[in-house]
Amino acid sequence: MMFSVEKIRRFKKKGRKVKFQIVFLYTSKYMSNGFCSMLSYLLRLCVPIALLSMFVISSAVAMDPNKFLQPSASSKLIQPYFNYMFVYDDNMMRTRDGSKANPSTLPDSQIKDEALKGNFSDISNRFTGGVLLNKVISRQRFTGDLNWAYNKFERFSDMSNDFKNAAGNWNWVVGKRLEGNVGVTYNESLMPFLFQPGTKILRTEQTQFANGAWTIHPRWRLNGEYLRYDLDVGKSQRAANLARTEDRFEGGIDYVTPGKNTIGVLFRYIMGDFSRAASIDPNTGLPLSSDFDQKEVMGKVNWAITEKSRFLVTGGWIERLNKDVTARNFDGFNARGTYTWQVTEKLGLSINGWRVTSSMNNLTANFSLNTGVSVQPYWQITERIRFEGDFSYEKRNFDRFTAFFDNAQLVGRKNTFRNATLRAIYMPHPSLLLSTSIFHSDLSTDATAGGFNANGVTANLQYVYGKR
Repeated sequence: MMFSVEKIRRFKKKGRKVKFQIVFLYTSKYMSNGFCSMLSYLLRLCVPIALLSMFVISSAVAMDPNKFLQPSASSKLIQPYFNYMFVYDDNMMRTRDGSKANPSTLPDSQIKDEALKGNFSDISNRFTGGVLLNKVISRQRFTGDLNWAYNKFERFSDMSNDFKNAAGNWNWVVGKRLEGNVGVTYNESLMPFLFQPGTKILRTEQTQFANGAWTIHPRWRLNGEYLRYDLDVGKSQRAANLARTEDRFEGGIDYVTPGKNTIGVLFRYIMGDFSRAASIDPNTGLPLSSDFDQKEVMGKVNWAITEKSRFLVTGGWIERLNKDVTARNFDGFNARGTYTWQVTEKLGLSINGWRVTSSMNNLTANFSLNTGVSVQPYWQITERIRFEGDFSYEKRNFDRFTAFFDNAQLVGRKNTFRNATLRAIYMPHPSLLLSTSIFHSDLSTDATAGGFNANGVTANLQYVYGKR
């Protein structure tokens, strides 16, 4: 099925002709009629508004969407902001293929009632209000972000929720050679449905961190960090095995070249403490803990190849020792790499690759060996209009003991994730950002419940008062 919209507007401004052309083309064998109708409605709504804004706003600075909700050094002390996000998803609860084929196997719930009718799609509306805080005292800078959000699901209304988020950071400077950060974050959210399809689990994540860098010589720099991470899942019995505390210690040394490139060594030690045993050992009858200790020795390189391209690579040896079931211990190579390239003044590209041993996004109690690649191209059409893409492919392989620590019906030993997103961003004013996107996500797995397939569309509005 193919769906396309083309709209061309011309007008004269200061004796010059400006041509705006918006072309959207999306092809997918998975798209349903409902998805196309929703997408058509969204485009009919957004395109005229965007084009009208081009006439109304006469000036804007070059956009950087990633920094839109970050206060600049010249920002006001307090800046209120508002965010609205619309999401349509044809498999909002990430219902697995096995449950779609036989909905009667689902536990009694609103999701089962709708699944028996063949309804898996939904619309969510998220409203977020908050304030950005920014204060500079001498050479010290204090920043913060406090917000409250409400997420409303139209069909699966039992999933509607509200949550609070907060973050604070002190960027400290002592003398000419010593600086760092001290901060905290607090985040409440609905746990992703990736490995808990259709389950309402409200999780709370908290971090406290302190780091510093000491330039002992113009060519040498010492750095260190301590971070504590806490994950709480409330009274949820289904996800009780995920609650954990992690303490991470880092230290390293960097050599800084005359061209400001760096080559260094990083040492990291992580202690993982799970508050509840994942299961019982069938042989001994004793609880099986997911606690672990992990040691890492990494080399790192941050190098500008040319004025328009740079790569950052961190890689080395890690050892992960588990408190119980020592056969799960891992000893091997891990690495992450990022290459960024500004092809032209308007075109850019970022490529990421990784091979890491961890519990990705802390969605499982057991760890996996995760190997993947992602590509993020962008096209800065004008100072105010930008197109972006985000395409990723990842394999997450668990060991043969995963059934002792996670739900084997949902978490297979071999899992492959594919994600694709196309996004259009428009910033008619430094205080206002509009965006819309289409996305596809799927999972192939050997889990008994099967994988999933999902397609959707989003629209987002962000406004920050007083941003210049």
